Amino acid sequence: MIEAKVFLYLVSRERIIRLEKVIGFEAFPRLYEFLKIRNAKGLDHFAYQVVQVTHLEGDKPELWAHATSFTNGKSVVSFFGDDELDDYVQSYVDAGWKRCSSVSNKIFSEDGDSIWSQIAASQRS
Repeated sequence: MIEAKVFLYLVSRERIIRLEKVIGFEAFPRLYEFLKIRNAKGLDHFAYQVVQVTHLEGDKPELWAHATSFTNGKSVVSFFGDDELDDYVQSYVDAGWKRCSSVSNKIFSEDGDSIWSQIAASQRS
């Protein structure tokens, strides 16, 4: 069993909520693979894509993941409605996840792209 700190990002058009939990894996997830994570209601409706893997010296590795959609040939963040976002967050908190932060969404544009992707694309042009 390989343990990792998982940072799960739930995104609405207004907010980004970060949840954290240490999870054990039979095989360590790789970048761009998908995780099915159950919440307190036993639901695993969403496949969360691993978007960052960080190996830390002397500590557990970290995985960052968020729900994604495939649009126009690329993977983009999936938005939850604000009301349902609160319900999903609470169900994960009830399942032992720690709610670490809730901030205004200034990262993802209306089309689900991150501002970082847009900056990188403009520099390649």
